[in-house]
Amino acid sequence: MRHVTDALTVQDLQFGYGSRATVRGVSLHLFAGDCYGFLGHNGAGKTTVMRLVLGLLRPTAGTIRVFGHDVQQERRRANALIGAVIERPGFHLGSTARENLLALARLSGIPRRLASAETDRVLEAVDLEPDARRRVGTFSMGMRQRLGIAQALLGKPRLLLLDEPTNGLDPEGIADLRALLTRLVQEEGAAIMLSSHQLGELDGVCNRVGVLREGSMVVEGDLDSLRHRVAMRHVLAGPDLAALRRAVEAQGLRAAPDGHRLFVELGARPAHQVLRDLVQAAPVELFAPEQATLERIYLTARHDGVDDERAFVGVPDTRTPDSAGEGSCSPVPLGNCHKPFGRAFAFELRTLMRRWMFTPALLMPCAIAMIAMWNYARRIGEALAKVDAKELFSAPSGSGYEAVAQGLQLATPVLGLGMLWFASQSLAADLAGDTLRNTLIRSLRRGDVLLAKLAVLLTLALAAWALLVAVTMAVAGATFGFGDLEEVTRYGDRDVLAAAADVSPTMWVVIAQMYLPIAGATALAFAMSSLVRHAAVAVVLAVLAVLLPEVLRGWLGEHAGWLPTSHLPLPVGDESALGYAASTARGAADAVWPFADHAVLAPLSWLAAGVLLATAVFRRRRIS
Repeated sequence: MRHVTDALTVQDLQFGYGSRATVRGVSLHLFAGDCYGFLGHNGAGKTTVMRLVLGLLRPTAGTIRVFGHDVQQERRRANALIGAVIERPGFHLGSTARENLLALARLSGIPRRLASAETDRVLEAVDLEPDARRRVGTFSMGMRQRLGIAQALLGKPRLLLLDEPTNGLDPEGIADLRALLTRLVQEEGAAIMLSSHQLGELDGVCNRVGVLREGSMVVEGDLDSLRHRVAMRHVLAGPDLAALRRAVEAQGLRAAPDGHRLFVELGARPAHQVLRDLVQAAPVELFAPEQATLERIYLTARHDGVDDERAFVGVPDTRTPDSAGEGSCSPVPLGNCHKPFGRAFAFELRTLMRRWMFTPALLMPCAIAMIAMWNYARRIGEALAKVDAKELFSAPSGSGYEAVAQGLQLATPVLGLGMLWFASQSLAADLAGDTLRNTLIRSLRRGDVLLAKLAVLLTLALAAWALLVAVTMAVAGATFGFGDLEEVTRYGDRDVLAAAADVSPTMWVVIAQMYLPIAGATALAFAMSSLVRHAAVAVVLAVLAVLLPEVLRGWLGEHAGWLPTSHLPLPVGDESALGYAASTARGAADAVWPFADHAVLAPLSWLAAGVLLATAVFRRRRIS
């Protein structure tokens, strides 16, 4: 007996979409050094099984172990050992191939000093080095497929799941892939599960196979053993095929025509006796044994009856699995499962900063605020000029605090819309572009990814708000200063309308408090992003989540402070803290903050509701 490591063990796995069962009690085994051909017709459930192994779907029953780690209980440890290509590879199209891989390498836990070298290694392995600095959006289907294989190789995983990896590859690319898989198995001892419809491409690569039919395993075992169990056939050809067929049937044997030849099942009869009788009946040009190919094994399992299929299931393997260690993320040489939230946060932040709207979203509110303050300064200047010209009796002298309030009133809705856009795209765009799958197959849990995305959004909102306040305060201070707001008469008298000592505390409280409704609205938009996988629909839902509750204002009455629109400045009316700050800065005697009692609790409630909804939906979402 040869002892090997049990790389993947699937036991009685079950899964269904609704009431339809698509995986029915599947059990299979992969050992280190195996290349496992996973065969089946379209819709048989091959891709679903792979998604279940990766945690993209949740099984209804059964167990899955990767190198001894239960994937339900130890998801991070299990995925740290796996590399995968599932259906179409998804990447950020605006980034280069190298940028995509480098980000995924860091997400996988590969140390910074090694991530660059590892990226170069996998690019060379799939022959993409010359195109490493091209944007992925310019890649052909075959190049994207090779890039998908490259990301699966990051960190030298011990188990590879490759779903139709030859899609889009030309013959040269297929040959290169076969050579790469052979090297990974023979030299590095990796275990590979390979799903493909091109059965001829698996011959000579796989040493074990499993056949799935309508969600159930009908064949699994060592390839050589399976070949011996498939009935031996001989290929027969000659100028008079009809006469040869009659001669075969006269001997009580079966003959299956295939173009210009016959396949003959000899049963227990010796080949030389069959050939002797055939040459007496008609000329024979070819009579040779046919090797039982993967296609033969697959077709036999697919078309034979259930009783016959049982002879194939559970073909014994001469190897005995060793028990895998339950310790750390070993034996992964490069990646690790440590600091999952930190890795996910850094990855999401880098991804967000590469979006084309990142810089405009930060700078646009600042530009709007500066325009608003410029208009304020122009109006103040015109009014004071009219006072000097004796056209007006009096006019306010202008105040930095009032300029800040007006600038923030106009710029905050722009900032809010920017955050609604980012938050609504956070999950929906990744789902639509198939990039979320690349994130979740790393050594992370869904909760790591979800909280990292939300934390990045809230950090961005805080940074954008802080930048907006800083720019507004700097411009207002340079233009007006932060003294008292005075009324200047035509006689030169100056009366204080709003004392700086009274306005300043209010302004700082409002500035600090206004982050809460921005964060709350961001969380609501993030929750909407978890509901759909279409980016445009997510944007619409995010805007509706903030604005639609406004129709309840009349019904809520004095409880209208729970509405998001009560705490955000809107063009149609501003009952928010900023509106109160602007009135205070003008010296208005009737300045009032109608929803001050809800200023903290309401936004925190939206934030909590958004997090809970997004978590509940995302935990159950099926990632294709």
